[in-house]
Amino acid sequence: MLHGTHVTLRPYEREDVKRLHELMANVDLVLPAYATWEPTSLAAHEKWFDKRAESEDQQTHFAIEVDGTFVGFINLHPWSVNRRAGTGMFGMAILNPDYVGKGYGREALGLFLDWAFRIQNFRRIGLITWADNQRAVRCYKACGFVEEGQATAVGLAQVF
Repeated sequence: MLHGTHVTLRPYEREDVKRLHELMANVDLVLPAYATWEPTSLAAHEKWFDKRAESEDQQTHFAIEVDGTFVGFINLHPWSVNRRAGTGMFGMAILNPDYVGKGYGREALGLFLDWAFRIQNFRRIGLITWADNQRAVRCYKACGFVEEGQATAVGLAQVF
């Protein structure tokens, strides 16, 4: 586990599936991160977890926990990892409304980046986000990311 002042990053576990399912029902917090929303059953979330757990192409998926409360996740996308080049991309979301806008995302991202660069020996970590997701863009820039481009047709910003 990775511990910060207020945030702990730990493996995403089966007991997190139900809470994530509940949090994903909050359309207002899901839309900025995903730009789409549709109802998903708990069974579908459980199936996703089981499939991921059995996969050889493991996705590094951390639960973000504050004071013992699951508030979101941060993960390294397996399709993006190039170990030879030392690059990868990630996604994250704070989905518990009581913990949004209080700096927990920045702290979680700092822990994740320390793990990626110091422990996993990555040289470059990036992400793609919606350009109008200003809360996320502020967080990423505060953590040292730089906007490298923007596709205006779809409003995506590539940040490294």
